[in-house]
Amino acid sequence: MNQATSRMMRLAVLALAVVLAAAVWTGNRASAQELNWIGRVSAMPASGLVGQWTVNGRTFVSSASTDYRQDKGPLAVGVCVEVEYVGAGEPFTATKIASKSDDNCTAGTSTPSATPSGTPSATPSATPTAPALEREAYGTVSSMPASGFVGLWVVNGVTYNAPAGAEFKQRSGPLMVGACVKLHYNDTTSPFTVRELESRPTDDCTGATPAPTSTSTPGATSTPSNEFEVYGRVDSFPTGLVGEWVVGGVRYTATSGTEFEQEYGAFAAGACVKIHGLSTTSPATIREIETEREYKCSGSAGGGATPVAGEAEIYGALQSFPAGLVGEWNVAGMTFVADASTEFKQRNGPFEIGGTVKVHFSTDAAGVNRAREIETKFAGEDSGSDDNGNGSVDGAEGHAYGIADVVPDGLVGTWTIGGIDYTATQSTRFGTSDGALVAGARVKVEYVLSGGARVAKQIERTDDTGGATAPANFKVFGYVEQMPANGWNGTWTVDGVTYIAGATTKFKENNGLLGLGAYVAVEYFMQNGQKQLHEIETHVPPGAGSQLAVGRIDDKGGARAAAVQATTWTVAGVSYAVIPATNFSDALGALEVGSTAVVDSYVAANGTLVATQIRGITLNNALYMPAVQR
Repeated sequence: MNQATSRMMRLAVLALAVVLAAAVWTGNRASAQELNWIGRVSAMPASGLVGQWTVNGRTFVSSASTDYRQDKGPLAVGVCVEVEYVGAGEPFTATKIASKSDDNCTAGTSTPSATPSGTPSATPSATPTAPALEREAYGTVSSMPASGFVGLWVVNGVTYNAPAGAEFKQRSGPLMVGACVKLHYNDTTSPFTVRELESRPTDDCTGATPAPTSTSTPGATSTPSNEFEVYGRVDSFPTGLVGEWVVGGVRYTATSGTEFEQEYGAFAAGACVKIHGLSTTSPATIREIETEREYKCSGSAGGGATPVAGEAEIYGALQSFPAGLVGEWNVAGMTFVADASTEFKQRNGPFEIGGTVKVHFSTDAAGVNRAREIETKFAGEDSGSDDNGNGSVDGAEGHAYGIADVVPDGLVGTWTIGGIDYTATQSTRFGTSDGALVAGARVKVEYVLSGGARVAKQIERTDDTGGATAPANFKVFGYVEQMPANGWNGTWTVDGVTYIAGATTKFKENNGLLGLGAYVAVEYFMQNGQKQLHEIETHVPPGAGSQLAVGRIDDKGGARAAAVQATTWTVAGVSYAVIPATNFSDALGALEVGSTAVVDSYVAANGTLVATQIRGITLNNALYMPAVQR
């Protein structure tokens, strides 16, 4: 037996298409009066990016608050760019300058008029009357393709078609139902054809003028000289927030005029924050302080990988990727750029939309996530069946610990455990070694997703809480399907169940970043009929570890069953830490001492091998297999 037998290679169809978009003026949002201009840079500031620009014959003035994007290469004379701007006459004020591919400035395309006259609304009419120009619109997504991004989108009641060559950008949150988005589209077809679709801050869809975003490098200062931005971890802060803060060993002062934003979790010691400060006082005065993503303040973000300065990683669903692999990738609600130096690993199958991949990346000075390595982990099997015959329904299995609220007569039927429904069938196994399965008993349920329902593989009585921090809390281990469009406060969906994250929810990205398709531990409690999130924490998905080994189970740490909070298993003489997030499968063989098992694991920061999954197998002949590092 080898690694190939544990994962069946699945064919994927790579869409091969290139967009040749016209370099034209596009309409503005009526409420913001923000316009767009595409062309080549003929003049720019002699030093830096702040100052006067000339693009395709039009003059713009940029400032420190202008959003500079260099995703398609550095901003320089001769480069094709897109300028978002405001103003009634030249020089216009640039709110954003972004490099574009040369295809957007190819000869022979339409040339915008010197003075745009049209002002299309945010929601275009169903019957366009304007000439065949590229336009833009802002709106909220009400529906999108079921898998990936290619296909039909409905935004503010209007249908758009995103072809295989469209660009998708997720820099203001994931592209998902409920997200605010900006579309660049052509109105000559029905439905309208999208060239580019990007997530935007919620305010952009509520009538407020979009606020320019900063691209300052963490730890660096920006102009004007009296104002700066810095990222760091909170060492200490005052109870009422106003007073002295110590962040990254540096003292700052928060006043009654300071803005406090906690979109990525509550302020706490060790939390990553971004400070907008004024250096005119000593200590510096905080104008705004906001909680930030974990990777903004650290190197490797988990998964047991060797730390790399400024590098993080994420496990999640592959949403879109370029035909030639080099270009923009959308994974787990984030955008990454792969170039010629990126390493692509497809040992666990080809890249395909909906599959789980792991991305190692770092963020450059322009705020672009640069992928060092992109690796397939497994194809999703959300049909509820074990398509590749490895004994596990990859990406569609979970388990939970809670109190049995409703137990059907005869055990077969609908169970309610911790406020969540599970279906027990004739194939479900029931464990009663720790007591009878009755309403009010604490149980563990192992389930598989099938058609959106949670079908129980096994339900057993247990004293285990799954690591919950309070007796009244419940734990679920599953995959993120939906998350808030901006920040983390709001509604999360994990394995078809919705949870509410609020000001006191704790977010932990110890083993990869939070994102769509991430494998997480959810700790929650019931309040007024809603499932309130106490904590959500990432884990390496079952079967996505860096090492794979097979051997005889020598010891299970004295455990009678798999439902134990934490223990150590020994397989083929190697010790593995078994944690509440570990997935077990005995579909192809028993998980008993003396039996044979396949162990997927990763190396934790302390050097411990942590099992993500242990699968029993039955061998007809003796087989010796060394550990495989992936």
